[in-house]
Amino acid sequence: MKVQPAVGPTEAIERPALSWRSRFAAWRWRHRQPVVAYAILTPMLIYFVVFTWIPIVVLAIFSLTEWNVVQWPPTFVGLANYVQIFTDPYYHKVTAVTLTIGMITLVLNMTVGLGIALLLNERIKARGVYRTIWYLPVVISGAVMAQTLSIFLYPGQSGVFNSLIGLVGLKPVIWTQSTFWMPFWVILFSVWRGVGSVVIFFLAGLQSIDPVLYEAARVDGADRRQTFRHVTIPQLAPITLFVFITQCVGCLQIWEAPLVFTFGGPDNSTRTMVYSLYSDAFGNLTMGLATAQSVILLIVLMLLSAMNLRVFRVKY
Repeated sequence: MKVQPAVGPTEAIERPALSWRSRFAAWRWRHRQPVVAYAILTPMLIYFVVFTWIPIVVLAIFSLTEWNVVQWPPTFVGLANYVQIFTDPYYHKVTAVTLTIGMITLVLNMTVGLGIALLLNERIKARGVYRTIWYLPVVISGAVMAQTLSIFLYPGQSGVFNSLIGLVGLKPVIWTQSTFWMPFWVILFSVWRGVGSVVIFFLAGLQSIDPVLYEAARVDGADRRQTFRHVTIPQLAPITLFVFITQCVGCLQIWEAPLVFTFGGPDNSTRTMVYSLYSDAFGNLTMGLATAQSVILLIVLMLLSAMNLRVFRVKY
């Protein structure tokens, strides 16, 4: 009988060559989880690139041009649009109005929303009805609500608010010409419009807190204020971060109320940046200035979001 020689440690073992189908099947089996993940994510990634990143790039390009929407091609002007925005007193006032109205709306939305969420988290009757009532303004069209408010603010004696104050002997107020009352109504409208979503998010966060933490705090002798400070607030940190960032984005993009019932007046006291870029783009046909404002607003919102993420990451 012929004995086959033993294969040495340095000698290669010959294996049959695999077909490309077999190699592909083996590769697919080894990477089955990433393949499934990318198969699910690819349509969303394509959508995100086509409808987000490409428009941002096109927006940045148009911000360096002067274009009236009618003539083509646009005229390249470099950074002239940005220089005008940073030097023109009109845009300084628009920025100040945007920050003032946005920050006041943000603070009221956060504080009022958290307070209402704490109340709706208690065991009260008809909690579902109250939650629905607070959330209804979020799903109703903002333009319709702003148009309704403009009817209430009609400056004549037949206006709803003027009729009410007339019952107590006060003179009618010309609301649309008051630089105090019109920003006040814009802020009130924005809070009424946006506080419902804040309530829902905070309510979800409150209901996700483990009741054992509250029981442990009561055993240690903590009162309601101490429990709220040392248990509720830290546990709500992720929800607070999400709500704060989304509200920053929303409050700095207020434009429905100025568009429908204030038209940016009186004396540009309600002319926010989004309404200003809308007017520049479709009213004055200065698309370059409008897109430059959009780029600046985008950068500001990105910086605010990054700062908030940094602060919350360090603190919590």
